[in-house]
Amino acid sequence: MQRCPVPDIDRALSPYINTREETLRVRRTLSRYLTASLRPVNAATQNQHLNHEIPHNLGAVGTNPPGLKGSRGAYLEAIRSKKAAQAKLERLQASLEELQQRHVVESSVKVSPQETDVAQSYITLLRQRRRFAEIEIVQASLEKLLNVNPIEGLKDPRDLVKDSIGEQPSLPAERFESLAHAENSASSILKLKNEVLEARSSMDRARAARNEVHGASQDVPSLAVQVYALSRAREEIVEWVQGELSKMDEESGFIEDASPVKRPVAQPNGQDLASSESQIRSCYNQYTASRANAIEGHHSFQQPPATRQGELEEAKQDTYTTAQNTTSGSSKVLVASLLPHLSHLARHHTNERLMLLQTLYLQNQISSADEAMGDSLARLADESHLLPSGSRGIEPWGTAVAELETRNLESVEERLHSSRSNINNIATIIDLCSLQSKVLDSI
Repeated sequence: MQRCPVPDIDRALSPYINTREETLRVRRTLSRYLTASLRPVNAATQNQHLNHEIPHNLGAVGTNPPGLKGSRGAYLEAIRSKKAAQAKLERLQASLEELQQRHVVESSVKVSPQETDVAQSYITLLRQRRRFAEIEIVQASLEKLLNVNPIEGLKDPRDLVKDSIGEQPSLPAERFESLAHAENSASSILKLKNEVLEARSSMDRARAARNEVHGASQDVPSLAVQVYALSRAREEIVEWVQGELSKMDEESGFIEDASPVKRPVAQPNGQDLASSESQIRSCYNQYTASRANAIEGHHSFQQPPATRQGELEEAKQDTYTTAQNTTSGSSKVLVASLLPHLSHLARHHTNERLMLLQTLYLQNQISSADEAMGDSLARLADESHLLPSGSRGIEPWGTAVAELETRNLESVEERLHSSRSNINNIATIIDLCSLQSKVLDSI
């Protein structure tokens, strides 16, 4: 017999592995027992010992051989139980078929005129009672089968979706600005003014650096390049403003529609409207001036070079004077220096709103989970006898569980001691009985 290379596995499986001689002896014993016990004996019966299975439609003697013990005896008992269960199933099926056929036969039997009404009614009553008793037996058997393998009906698709993904999160009950303690319009205007001042200072520094560069090098860009740069800057500003306005319209409309708390409509201020109109008018004047300069430059490209040279000198002189005027008047804002920072500010604003939305959603989820856990603890406290009703904390549950475990441990130890004492008493009684039997045998 080959041994397993792993010692632990070989040691664990050694009680269940026999040698070849032991296996042959067991097979011969089973073959002799099956051959001697089965009725009738034929050629098919003689070969059934090869698969260790009792043949069908054959009866076996209810006595076990003297050498059949342990797992082999349990195997033989299992075979007998299987045979008995199969016989019981066949009897039940035969009784069901008989019940069906008898119902058909009894319904087709005609009543003879010689029988009296009393005898016929009595016979009918007896048959109905017997049929009722058989139907009760069949119903009890069916209930047992259903209890073993219960049939669950189809669930509602909405319940299946709810069990798989959970409840839908509720919409925020208030405005995000009110929850985040948003600032009022005055503070927003002050912040905007500070940002404008910072932009102006950075623009002045950029203008000074550019003037130094222009003073160092006399290479002045042509008028066509300046017109192209201004047109590109204008297009980028228009695209950015349109995108921001569309975002503001979409977000404000969604939040106002979803939230039950609406933002109060603020009355327009006369001073703000006047300042806005003056700013719009100044921007429009700058736009018209830039457009006129662009048109003049376009016409200058179509004129002869001689006349164009003189006009270029005049244009340079005009641009120099306008540059000095713009340098002296620091109230005018150059938008070109603000363009690199606008996309970052817009992205920062979008990220801030998204983080605020996520924070509010997580706060709602945490609060709902806390409420659900508190309700569950309160319901458990009402149903349990360990805590007073209405307790919603976790610490009392931990204390009660620890005390319950201590009591259970004490009760288990007491029962263990009592069982040990009973075992000792039984062992003493067994010893006394063995001594008495020895004394009686000696007598």
